[in-house]
Amino acid sequence: MKLRLDAANTNNEPEANTATARSPRLLEWLARLTQPGLSLDHLPQPFDLQEKTSAAPIIKEPHIDDWNTIAHICGYAAKDFIDAGTTLPLTAAEIDYFRRNHRGTENHISRDFLTAQTDLPSPLAELYGLYRHRARIDAEATLFLAQSTHSLRVARMMADLLAVGAFANGLEYVGYLGVTYSVPCAFDTSAEIDRANAEAARRLALPVDHPSHLLKLTPDELGVLSASIAERNALTSADFLEKANLLSEARQDVNRLPNKEHFATAIIEHDLPLQTAWAARLAEAYARLFTGWVEKLPEIQALLN
Repeated sequence: MKLRLDAANTNNEPEANTATARSPRLLEWLARLTQPGLSLDHLPQPFDLQEKTSAAPIIKEPHIDDWNTIAHICGYAAKDFIDAGTTLPLTAAEIDYFRRNHRGTENHISRDFLTAQTDLPSPLAELYGLYRHRARIDAEATLFLAQSTHSLRVARMMADLLAVGAFANGLEYVGYLGVTYSVPCAFDTSAEIDRANAEAARRLALPVDHPSHLLKLTPDELGVLSASIAERNALTSADFLEKANLLSEARQDVNRLPNKEHFATAIIEHDLPLQTAWAARLAEAYARLFTGWVEKLPEIQALLN
């Protein structure tokens, strides 16, 4: 029995040696198999030993989805923020959390348009109605976010991005009787977000057992509060159209210049009236998000001081 086992072991040795001899080639095939975009049709082809292969996976550029989301809102890409000396303001997850943090009130958009009834002609009436609708939506999202996280940072940064986007994306406009109006202006709800943030901070500072504390409010009560904030702080139709027109024309006037000079040139040429609340809010947003672009402007320094 022992002789048979020895013989068996002896007979298996050449096969084992062959497997060992072929193991480097097996690893070479495995290395080729791990390469991205490999088709099985290429496997029968002879392997080029002179070609260096890499099994390292392709690593996706960090924050690419975050920057794409930021660019969609404010009109500036990652290189613009880096050029201005600013880091990523918000992640795509934080932005998505803000936008979804309400009770799905998109279903009530018709009610908002009816509330904003004016004598404006179409499409200006639709643009103003969209602004009134977004004002209530974003105010409610701000309150819900503050209640669930006890943080005001995301909403405050969203307000900055939306304010900047109203100007930076101002080339998207609707026209009426030869006058242009910025469409992204309807999404600039920075004033309403700021007021909702201030109200949330005030209620969070109350004693926790106070009936008006933010944590004590039901979803319906938050909805009523956000509607009240939006109603009190929304621009009138005349003021909104003036803002939309100034943003559109100012953006068109500086389109010939690089991105970093757009807002600064509009301020220097007095295309944007800093004495108005919305223009001052826009300047504050640029000062926070694009410090390197506006920090030397005396108009901005005087405003912030």
